[in-house]
Amino acid sequence: MSKPNIIGVETLKEYPDGSATYQFYMYSKCRRILAEEGLKLVLYCAAANMDLQSVYDFIEDHIKSEKDKLTEYEFGDPK
Repeated sequence: MSKPNIIGVETLKEYPDGSATYQFYMYSKCRRILAEEGLKLVLYCAAANMDLQSVYDFIEDHIKSEKDKLTEYEFGDPK
């Protein structure tokens, strides 16, 4: 049975200046898929002549409209 493609925040350290350091957990296959999806996002934005910030703003607006907080995200081929 293959491992799920899950990414999650393992540790979070916040600093007085407002910055933070995050450490994530994920399987190696998950890291590969994450890199592929990141590149795919950049290429789609370039093809659409769209700034990445517009995509992030859209996602942020969507999150604000959702009632439940997301703590884990499963992505990639579910097989």
